[in-house]
Amino acid sequence: MHVQYVTLCDQIILAQDGRPSLIGVFNHLNVPALPFTLPRLAFAGRILFTADETGRAHTVEVVITGPDGVELARPGGEISLPPAPAALESVAVDLPMQFDLFQVEAAGRYTFLLHVDGEKTAAVQLLVHLGEGG
Repeated sequence: MHVQYVTLCDQIILAQDGRPSLIGVFNHLNVPALPFTLPRLAFAGRILFTADETGRAHTVEVVITGPDGVELARPGGEISLPPAPAALESVAVDLPMQFDLFQVEAAGRYTFLLHVDGEKTAAVQLLVHLGEGG
């Protein structure tokens, strides 16, 4: 298993063929006041599973922690992979997770840590500053 990427963005659009388009990728946010409600935040990830890791279910979670290290949320679930076709060495799985009305209570680093089958695999951080500008 290999994590190809994890990132934060404004929106994820999935095409009819399943390909994701990531709109407004960011990792830094200036807010005019705290607390602040971010209208929309999306976590995007892509995991490549080897052929021998297919044909079974995998548990996926994103552990979100605030600047103080306290866990804010743990969205996730189970993904079931069919057996990989013989010609493929790996199977890509996209993980689009959208959070509407995401609450930012304090300035600092918010961490989004991807766990696959209970193992920490990749993370992305959102740095929040109090102040005007971009």
